[in-house]
Amino acid sequence: MRGGWLCLEPELRRSSEIGGKIKSGLLPSICRSRTGTLRELPDGPQFDTILYIDVLEHIEDDFGELAAAGKLLLPGGRLVVLAPAWQWLFSPFDTAIGHFRRYNRAGLRGLNPPGLSVAESFYFDSAGLIAVLANRFFLRSTMPTASQIQIWDRLLVPVSRIFDRAAGNMLGKSVVVVWSKVGT
Repeated sequence: MRGGWLCLEPELRRSSEIGGKIKSGLLPSICRSRTGTLRELPDGPQFDTILYIDVLEHIEDDFGELAAAGKLLLPGGRLVVLAPAWQWLFSPFDTAIGHFRRYNRAGLRGLNPPGLSVAESFYFDSAGLIAVLANRFFLRSTMPTASQIQIWDRLLVPVSRIFDRAAGNMLGKSVVVVWSKVGT
């Protein structure tokens, strides 16, 4: 979709929330909201970029989802996936929010959709990894509290920016893979 953003959400309530944020100006006016999944979109290339930000781990058929997304990319288009890292960190929190899995870099790269090639991959949020470890082995909380989220945003995110660079993005609580569609 050139010249705009399509916010695709399968749940009507959440799709309506996105639409409300667009109308109120909390999201840019170039956004459109649609209830559904990408498999309900017309066939054929139509997007220059497709983003999955903490979404793929909620989809049981992750490879099928990425293959379907790849078919909707224009030549040279990008498919970007950000997902929680490290299956050994899977916890009651993951179960509570509907995760099927977590990924390592090799595993996520291995889901390579047909006609796409990996452009880059890396981990990030190394300081956040410490918080996830603490929750997994000590706190065992199924949901973060408001104060924990504030600590994450105000302290751990800025620290991670420094640590991530120092560690060469080889460690973190999240993994990112970017694929590029082959062709012109």
